[in-house]
Amino acid sequence: MGDSVSLIYAIATPAAQAAAGATADIPIVGCAITDYAASGLVQDNDKPGTNVTGASDLTPVAEQLEMMQKVLPDVKKVGLLYCTAESNSDVQIKAAKKELDKLGLEYTDFTVSSSNEIQSVVESAVGKVDALYSPTDNTIAAGASQVGQICKENKLPFVTGEEGMCMAGGLFTLSINYKDLGYAAGEMAVKILKGEAKPEDMPIKHLSSKDLVVVKNDEMAEALGIDLSALDE
Repeated sequence: MGDSVSLIYAIATPAAQAAAGATADIPIVGCAITDYAASGLVQDNDKPGTNVTGASDLTPVAEQLEMMQKVLPDVKKVGLLYCTAESNSDVQIKAAKKELDKLGLEYTDFTVSSSNEIQSVVESAVGKVDALYSPTDNTIAAGASQVGQICKENKLPFVTGEEGMCMAGGLFTLSINYKDLGYAAGEMAVKILKGEAKPEDMPIKHLSSKDLVVVKNDEMAEALGIDLSALDE
């Protein structure tokens, strides 16, 4: 790292981990990272204790699954689609299982270790579950259109963790507003650059519920024959 660099702005977990591995001195502000502590970037999300801080895109898992039950009342078993190599996904899947237990719904894991396994894993879920759910998982997000195509062909609803995944191949989601998230992280960076705060003392920022947006993929809804009007209530 050159001495002229005063701060590093890292988007997503891999970029932040690479930056943190390269320097323990230059302040790092992350964005679009679900759980900084689980990713090994900070000691604690409330008091980082390292040169890293930032804004979290922790998805509203419970609210998303409550919406799923509202829109798809006949769903009895949910397939949880995620990549086992992503610590952020593990955090969200644990939350999803807790919520599904509360809702009285069955679930089973459908995991991949790389994008090369997405097609075979999703195809294996067909006929075994009534819907698929994926959190903000980078691997699944990159292959969301592939997942969506399989789901469309087999009339399998796919509920996603965020807006981009939804529009690529999902049915609906309750999503973080990533523009607002980036702005929040930018405000943190400004405070550090002005000398008003240090990353080790800055709690990880989470957006409030008012910053969440309902996203509907009307094209997918029409293909599956699903009425999404319940999301407008």
